[in-house]
Amino acid sequence: MLQDLSYPFIPETSRAEVIRSVRLQLFVYGMAIAISIAFQQPWFLIYWLLPLAVGQPILRAILLSEHTGCSYDNNPLSNTRTTLTLFPLRYLMWNMPFHAEHHFCASIPFHALPTAHAKLASHFTHVDPGYISVNRSIIANFGNVTS
Repeated sequence: MLQDLSYPFIPETSRAEVIRSVRLQLFVYGMAIAISIAFQQPWFLIYWLLPLAVGQPILRAILLSEHTGCSYDNNPLSNTRTTLTLFPLRYLMWNMPFHAEHHFCASIPFHALPTAHAKLASHFTHVDPGYISVNRSIIANFGNVTS
């Protein structure tokens, strides 16, 4: 069934591997559901659906803030955003809120990104104060296209 569909975004050389991977994922999820049902336990809900339902909205808010509303060019000074946030969140995310610095020079180790930010911040187009602020701006400008 999957091999009969058209996937123009998957290179022909990778198609069989991608189909095999999807089938394996579906098998694993199916087995997890079957085992939960067989043992009459909420394991699938507790260990997969609940974390997914809680984690995905947070992850989406973080990932959207990295590039949404930035330019579409190849300039790392303008096509990526640094989001200034609290130390515990920066620590948990290996300093990835310094996303523009990471894109500007990917070889900078995660622990040196705050120092890179201190030296480079004035050169970046998008340095914003927190994920809530960034996502409010994204929602307020929904539908507007930045070129």
